[in-house]
Parts: sequence; structure tokens; C-alpha cells
Amino acid sequence: MSPLFLRRIASHNRHALAAAGMSLAGALLLWSLAYALLAGVALGVLTVAQGQAVVMGEEVMSLPSWLQPSALGVALATLVWAAVDEHRTRYHPCGDRPLIGWHLLGDVVLLPARLTFGIGHQLAAIIRLSHEEKLAAFDLLRHLHEQRRCPATSLGAIFPDARQLRRLLVALQLVGWIDLLRTEDGWIYIERSIVADELREMFEE
Repeated sequence: MSPLFLRRIASHNRHALAAAGMSLAGALLLWSLAYALLAGVALGVLTVAQGQAVVMGEEVMSLPSWLQPSALGVALATLVWAAVDEHRTRYHPCGDRPLIGWHLLGDVVLLPARLTFGIGHQLAAIIRLSHEEKLAAFDLLRHLHEQRRCPATSLGAIFPDARQLRRLLVALQLVGWIDLLRTEDGWIYIERSIVADELREMFEE
């Protein structure tokens, strides 16, 4: 097994961890900003409602007791909305829509929730293969490199364990060595052209 093969997997895992950390930081920042905005609006409304004494500073107003439960309810509703939206659009291509419009409001509102889900998505992208599975993945990559274009249905004859085969193929796709394409003859796996020289060097070692 080539050291380059192992380095690329390790590099991918480091990038996935870094992306998860950035998603965590972004989610914490945006949830904090959303809470501050909600608190500011609530205080503004209560200040106006309670009259001149509060405006002139003659009375001190504290945060209402209902603010935190309300903020939690809004956050949960946003998470549910984001989860439904993600499930609805997961396998749909991006449609054409204006760059500026009211649709951006929903994207802004859902951004904290999407970053929260992004933490799990990035952690799920970490490649967790045993040493034996890495050897099998290397052999699979060699086969795809030699074939160039390999029908997905033909791989079952070489790797009979369908569950393991899927794990290996997903790992190779995550690293960026192969792509899955749909053709008139069915689904095929191909070697990515931008890594052809790298793979050639790796298998010549």
C-alpha cells in the first residue's frame, strides 16, 4: 500500500475535523447573535410599553423570565424547519433563482441550524477504515485505475461483500479519487481526470 494513499486519507480526515470545528464556531456565533437580536427586540418593545420612566433611566428593567424559554422554542422550531428543508432538497439539484429576493430571508434564518447540522455532516465524512479495509480500498482503487470506466454492477463479482464495497467506494469518493456517473448504460465509476497523474505515480511506486 502506497504511503501517498495513506497520506491522502489522513489529510482528508484533518480537513473534515477542521471543517467541523469551523461549523461549530460559526454555529455558536450565529446562535449567540440570534439570541442577542431577540433579546434586543424584546427589551425595545418592553421599554416602549413601560413608558417614560424606563426611557429616562428612572427605572431599571431586567430581561423577562419568558425570554429564554421563548428563545429555546424559536431555536427548536428553526432546527425542525432546517431538518425538513434538508430532507426535502437533499437529492435535488440547485434550481435557478434570482440572486436577490425574499428567498434569501429563509436562508439567513436557517443558517445557524444548517451550521449545527454541518458539524455532524463533517464528522460523518471522516474515513474510518481498518488496516485491512484500507488494503482492500487500495486494491479497489487500483482496479478502477486500470479499468478507467467501471460499471457499478461489475464490482460485486470482485468484492462480494456489498456493505464493505459501499464503504470503500464512499471513502474513495470522499478523498476525491473517483466519481460516480449516470450514463445510458447505467451507473459507472470513473477515475477523476485531475488525479490521473497522482494515481499513476502512486501505483508505480
